[in-house]
Amino acid sequence: MVRRRRVFSALSPWIVGSVCLVVLFWIVSIVVGFVWYPTVGGGLAAEPSRGGIPDKPFGILQLICGGLGFVNTQVYSAQPEPRPVISSDLAWTEATWQKIRQGDSNRGAAISSSCISCHGQQGIGTADYIPSLAGLPPEVIYKELIDYQTGKRNYVIMNAVAAGLSDQDISDVAAYYSGRRITKLTALGQRSHPTENASVQNWDEHINRLFSDGDPLRNVVACAACHGPEGLKTGAPTLNHQPVQYLFNQLTAFSEGSRTNDINRQMRLIAGRLTPDEINGLAEYLGSSTSRAAGRKSEGPETAGH
Repeated sequence: MVRRRRVFSALSPWIVGSVCLVVLFWIVSIVVGFVWYPTVGGGLAAEPSRGGIPDKPFGILQLICGGLGFVNTQVYSAQPEPRPVISSDLAWTEATWQKIRQGDSNRGAAISSSCISCHGQQGIGTADYIPSLAGLPPEVIYKELIDYQTGKRNYVIMNAVAAGLSDQDISDVAAYYSGRRITKLTALGQRSHPTENASVQNWDEHINRLFSDGDPLRNVVACAACHGPEGLKTGAPTLNHQPVQYLFNQLTAFSEGSRTNDINRQMRLIAGRLTPDEINGLAEYLGSSTSRAAGRKSEGPETAGH
């Protein structure tokens, strides 16, 4: 009669040996991780700050305890809070709007004498990288000058000019330039291009769709949603009559993060999702189309450029 051997016997030396090895492994790991290593330090313990409280919760012991749910709150409470990023120091309060409404255009004409070399007597930029101020809403001019003054928007020349202006001066200059008018000659003079090979007549349907409808698949909001279907909408910078090169430079600055004075990062979020070709195309589309539209409108009586 053949005797059967039980393979899975509880007292099998293989099972007993395996269990002992696992238990021994855990005992050694606990002793090393919780007793020996914290005692010797190992060079990876949290670095103490001057106050004696660790300011870097990256020690092995802290990581193990954190994984088990035991967190040293002192370590994290000692961490400095991230510095808030403020895009603009200007607050759109009733007092701010009151300052803007109190702007004196006659006084602003005298103050703007230092602006003529770049922005012209009538607010038309003298170079293709300089924005035209004629007809811009006064609140837009006011905000940008405040941002230059406080360093939220950086351009050395403008920072120096704005630093010497008072709040009343800024209100007066904004009132003056917002009242300037765009004529047929000045409007058609804005057609400049960021590249030598620029085909203004070849309208790209994709660029047109980006302006009017955006690109929902990439979460790109349409330009017209904020700036209006013709580049004009109250509360947003006017795109009409701006040089192509200036538009190209600003879109590029927003996409690269070198210009950061857009509240809530609206422009940075959108421009950062555009390709360089799309930025170039939008600049040409906006600058060229608004210039042509201005030329058609100005064939009649002169109208205020907005």
